[in-house]
Amino acid sequence: MRSARTNDGRGRVPHARNHGLIAVIAAAVAAVTLAACGSSASSTTASSATASSATGAQGQGVATAQAKVKDFLAAPAQINITIPLKSPAPSGKKVIFVGTSEPSNVLCQKAVQQAAQAIGWSYSEISYDPANPATLEAAFTSAIAKHPDYVVEAGVPTTLIPSSTIAQFKQAGVKLAVTASYPATLNSTVIAGTDGYANDAQMGQDLAYYFVANSDGKGDALIEHVPAYSILDAFTNAFTSTVKSLCPGCKYQFVNVTLPQLAAGQTSSLVVSALRRNPAVNYLVFDDGDFADGITSALSAAGLTSVKVIGQAADTEGLAGLRAGTEAAWTGYSPTYEGYATVDAMIRNAEGIPNAPNEAVQPTQLLTSSTVGSATTWNLPSDALAQFLKLWGRS
Repeated sequence: MRSARTNDGRGRVPHARNHGLIAVIAAAVAAVTLAACGSSASSTTASSATASSATGAQGQGVATAQAKVKDFLAAPAQINITIPLKSPAPSGKKVIFVGTSEPSNVLCQKAVQQAAQAIGWSYSEISYDPANPATLEAAFTSAIAKHPDYVVEAGVPTTLIPSSTIAQFKQAGVKLAVTASYPATLNSTVIAGTDGYANDAQMGQDLAYYFVANSDGKGDALIEHVPAYSILDAFTNAFTSTVKSLCPGCKYQFVNVTLPQLAAGQTSSLVVSALRRNPAVNYLVFDDGDFADGITSALSAAGLTSVKVIGQAADTEGLAGLRAGTEAAWTGYSPTYEGYATVDAMIRNAEGIPNAPNEAVQPTQLLTSSTVGSATTWNLPSDALAQFLKLWGRS
């Protein structure tokens, strides 16, 4: 059973994804622009005028969803990046990761270190405090002063990095690789945008297939959403658009959570309140794994045990919920793969070739009680680094 986790002791809420400094910068805006809507709900379903004509489409949509679900239940065995380099990966480069102590950020750091050292690159880290925006600028300045070839940062949209900082990178001839960032505007200095918007969209679509198939076209979902994290719009937009296209009879509505509410640990109470107002809802959808912390106990206490919990980017407790049968479905997400893909982008830049077409999307899996097995973390393919090294001519 999950226990509520509201703050990690560093003045911020931990997330399964590397949201980084955006939580600090967006919080001030969110408190003003989003607090008014706080826990807002909107609902969508097929109108009665079109219900009759939608009956045939409904059955076809459910069949399509059922077929798609089968495709994503299997554990991925291959990395998404398949285009080999022109020549073996060059050695002797220097990379610095500007990161935080957030758990998935640390996993990404370790993956970059592992992959970089495997090809003969030197690696080091500089930490910053997401609760203090000035420390990120200081970390960038310190990194540039060490004259690396590449600097990696996870989670901060490039639009929130001052142009003066980008100018410092350019003047020093240092390249910046960002990951889990949206928007991510790439140019001759900002050279990578791995694990991007398309990745969340893929997981949103996969979960929509499950929702339509599992409910047999009768699903009624409450979608938890944190609008301040713009990359999460990819998940909710893909989920709702896929449901609309396949299931005219399905319903969904949103409960929007502001960053102040998220930081205060109010997500579970907001969700439970929305469910009580809408007793027909039978699915609860989360746009990030860590946001569901505490939900199992909250639903049990409220007597809402028939609601199925699903979402994207399962964390350790989400996987435990699947094993226990208290949660229904999650998509797999790997910060480790994210790190390997970032190194791939840096290697391709060093060789003067374009980024791989699939660098922004990683393999995933639809995890249920029947597919989760004994997993306590999700990191597939299990031999991802070996596959990347082969691609880099270093196997």
